[in-house]
Amino acid sequence: MIETIEKENIESSRAQESRLVVKLLKRQNEMLSHSLLNLDRLLYLHKSISVMDILEIRKILTEKLPFILSIRHFSIFLYNKSRSEFALFCHNRPDLKDGLSFRVDASGIMREAIAQGRHILEHDYAKSGYCARKSNPLFKDKFCLCVPLMIEDEIIGVMNLNDNATGEFSAGNLDFVLNVAEFISLSISNALLYEKTQMLSVTDGLTGLYDHQEMLRVMDSEFTRSRRYNSPLSVAILDLDYFKEVNDTHGHQMGDEVLVKLAAVIKRICRSNDTASRYGGEEFLLILAETGVAGAFQIAERVRKEFSALRFARDGVRFGVTLSCGVAGLDGKNASSPSKLIQAADRALYRAKESGRNRTVKG
Repeated sequence: MIETIEKENIESSRAQESRLVVKLLKRQNEMLSHSLLNLDRLLYLHKSISVMDILEIRKILTEKLPFILSIRHFSIFLYNKSRSEFALFCHNRPDLKDGLSFRVDASGIMREAIAQGRHILEHDYAKSGYCARKSNPLFKDKFCLCVPLMIEDEIIGVMNLNDNATGEFSAGNLDFVLNVAEFISLSISNALLYEKTQMLSVTDGLTGLYDHQEMLRVMDSEFTRSRRYNSPLSVAILDLDYFKEVNDTHGHQMGDEVLVKLAAVIKRICRSNDTASRYGGEEFLLILAETGVAGAFQIAERVRKEFSALRFARDGVRFGVTLSCGVAGLDGKNASSPSKLIQAADRALYRAKESGRNRTVKG
């Protein structure tokens, strides 16, 4: 009798162990399948975004990232440490506008993620201390995952994930998301570095504006386009007044500072479709596409007035530097070549110098 009971207990234990082993094997198979799927998606992402074109990376992430991470909505912001700002890089959220940027303090969860250098997962974002408003009706689920994008110890941005098909974010998916974030960080960083290198090869080392050679290339391109489509095109040449006296009196280092400040004013005033270059020495040239002479005159005047209002200081001496400008537009007299248009602006600049300096003259 006792032997029978012991035998039944042993068989029961074996059956229980068998069920447990089957369960564990099933779980291992599920985990392996999930890991292989994640690995496949990771390799797919790596292949897709291993490019140097920042615009192409933005396009690929917008199209592919929701599928790769199995989420509905995402946004990636780049972090500008010097300006303490976030700038929208790419997203698939209809409530966000391209070109969006804001101060770091405007987003509590993103600010905290870069301050701590680690991800932040809120399973119910609306009830968290980071949410300063009502929950967004765009999202069916409540979770929000914010992951800093890092290259070693440097933070280049953040990635935000919201909403998925399961209704919640599983902690088991976190490692995969963090691996994806590393791929994205590396790709964006490499593309930005490549873009910067390309820009340095065509820009003036002191001012950061295009150099003379690149100006000529852009000028040829814009001149051809303007002639083909019969669209307006103007140029403005800006020249510092008595710049040699600045160098002789205050030193070449101060002269460089004056050039850098002028370049900063030009960058601030020029529009996205304008091209600014250091034409040579203390001369700067603006290529103003889709702009007639009247518009070019206004832009040059804005630069002249804003720059002339600046004050510089050296050894307790405060001084200002003025600017003379000449503008010309594409018309019958200047339409034969890009150089003719530039020469017309140069003649207008000469008249500005001859008539007293610190003024803008139209050609």
